[in-house]
Amino acid sequence: MNTKKNLHTRRDFIKYAGAAALGAPLLLNSSSAQTRRGRTRRSCVVVGAGLSGLAAAHALKRAGWDVTVLEARERHGGRVHSFRFEQNRELVCELGGEWIGASHERMRALCRDFSVPLKDHRFEASLLRDGRVSRPGTWDFSAQANAAFDKFKKTYQGYTERQRERLDHFDWWTWLEEIGFTPDDLLLRDLQDSTDFGESIRHVSAYAAASEYFESSPANEMDFKIVGGNSRLVEEFVKRIGDTNIHTRTPVAEIRQQRGGRATVRAAGGALYHADACICTVPARTLDRIKFDPPLPAAQRDAAERLQYSRIVKNQILFDERFWGAEDFSLVSDVTSHYYFHSTRDQPATQGILCSYAIGEKADVLAAQGDARRMEIITRDLLPLDARAPRLARAIQSMPWQRDRYTQGAYAVYRPGQWFTVRPALQRPHGKVLFAGEHIADWQGFMEGAVVTGEQAAEALTGAAGARRRA
Repeated sequence: MNTKKNLHTRRDFIKYAGAAALGAPLLLNSSSAQTRRGRTRRSCVVVGAGLSGLAAAHALKRAGWDVTVLEARERHGGRVHSFRFEQNRELVCELGGEWIGASHERMRALCRDFSVPLKDHRFEASLLRDGRVSRPGTWDFSAQANAAFDKFKKTYQGYTERQRERLDHFDWWTWLEEIGFTPDDLLLRDLQDSTDFGESIRHVSAYAAASEYFESSPANEMDFKIVGGNSRLVEEFVKRIGDTNIHTRTPVAEIRQQRGGRATVRAAGGALYHADACICTVPARTLDRIKFDPPLPAAQRDAAERLQYSRIVKNQILFDERFWGAEDFSLVSDVTSHYYFHSTRDQPATQGILCSYAIGEKADVLAAQGDARRMEIITRDLLPLDARAPRLARAIQSMPWQRDRYTQGAYAVYRPGQWFTVRPALQRPHGKVLFAGEHIADWQGFMEGAVVTGEQAAEALTGAAGARRRA
């Protein structure tokens, strides 16, 4: 059977492409392994203690490997970062990774295995447009746009790989216009969809967009959150890996490997870490900070330079009252923030936290302001919803991910023509160095993608399908 002619979903394609990129399990020279208690033990240095690196280290440790994790930040978790205001420590919100989708099988399984409970966090969306608020169920795209979208969805299911590659060369805005969206529908679609990609749909691959919307849960994978904050999963990983095996404030400067020998990872401070292999989970935008010896292939370096990351600022605002009403409240808007949602749904308290989520140029505008000015802008924009919003605001905590020096953006944005070219180049192992992270994942942009690619890299080293068995 010709596999390339029988790929029906993005997950089918990535499963094939990922297997081709990683190849057979990486068999290491046993003479370089350490022997302890009569067993041959191998070792790996994992670069990055975000979800991808932690998932890789966890899988390797269960397989009997010695693991060292090096993290540049002062904390674990990377782009997963739960937060509590000093003014109300009982409420928790997220400055980073937010949702676990109904289709995110690994994240849901890990939460079960670690006894970390999930809660329903789906929303009903209102629309704020031109100063008017339309409640859920009272706004929609035109009949023409809905009919065009449904027709395209049916057609898409039968697309061949070649047709999907052709779709990838369009941006989402142009493609929607091509199939029959009106100018007003396009503007509304840009407001709604830009929050998923972190940039205007004028800059996003039509294939990346279509595959997300047509292969996701009805809530677009915005289904669940972890009770007590998503950082609880990070804490459970650290507990199982062992805090002494994870070195924070340890940025990596060089990864060196010798033919037939071991890999040596040099930290910026000069410390050397020797291992049989290395798994590198840093975002593509910061890959050039690490010197590779031998150097990365030109195609891989070029791919890392070409891949952009989304400009997103998450502004969590503590209000004295939940003036928005419904616990499942969210709001698509045409003001400075593209999206608002209730971060503390069903968390018992009079106070509540509303997240203001801005992308692209608007995210840069908000990030340039001081906290007081930023909160003034965001709450003033909510006047059509409730005139009390500015005076009910108590505190703000913002995270402009495009200004984060470790990531330079919230998550990868695949522009037209990049899904089938840039991604495969970034997936390829470089000798004994394997790569992982949401940017090369099937579920790209999600915590699920980070975890799955980390585990896949570990499995490629161990050759053990059992790396995903219950903890």
